[in-house]
Amino acid sequence: MGRRQNDSEPSRFISLSFLLVGLISCALVYTVLSVVLNPNLSSKGSNFESLALTEESSDGGCCRGIEKLELWGAAVKWGSDFKFNSSKECCQACKAMCTGIDGPCLCDTWVFCGNKKACGSKFGECWLKKQKDIFAPDRQEAGDPVIWTSGIIFGKGEGIVGLETEYGTLHIKLFPDCAPHSVAYILELLTLRHCAGCQFHRAEGRGNKIREDAIFIQLLEFYVNTAILLC
Repeated sequence: MGRRQNDSEPSRFISLSFLLVGLISCALVYTVLSVVLNPNLSSKGSNFESLALTEESSDGGCCRGIEKLELWGAAVKWGSDFKFNSSKECCQACKAMCTGIDGPCLCDTWVFCGNKKACGSKFGECWLKKQKDIFAPDRQEAGDPVIWTSGIIFGKGEGIVGLETEYGTLHIKLFPDCAPHSVAYILELLTLRHCAGCQFHRAEGRGNKIREDAIFIQLLEFYVNTAILLC
């Protein structure tokens, strides 16, 4: 009798171990599925992030331009009499004339000279201009010899492009003051019309690091399979 009791103890321990693993697996599966099926928390976080970006762009937080680029256009402020210490101040001066409150934008382009050595007497000049077609800004010159930094601004209701899909048209608002190079590339593609009728696909390289969502999917599959076997 004593030997049989000793033999039953390891089997009892194994059974308890399986039961414990099963309970833990069920709890993990419940937690993961509750997060997946109830994405309110994550959506709230994304809403807060989008609000933060909106607030940043609305209060003039973004004021970026493209260096070594001189945009042309009708001058509304002459840089020889209108100077600042930074390109951001020049950009904000243009934004002040494009609030959308007093009508259409009087300024949609700013050009600034911020390199003391290269600019010489032109250092600090801030030229505010108005384009005939803001989607095709008039470019004077670009490249290493150019001493100017330029940027464009879209007013209220401007800078919106449409991307047609099988589910309808997506209206995309461009922010050249936050991502000047990306917007310039998009505007270039629009003028070339190379993308007319093309299908867009998103592709990303895995690199040397596995994406977090791939790991999440693998863990989810593991816990679901474990729960099915043990629960």
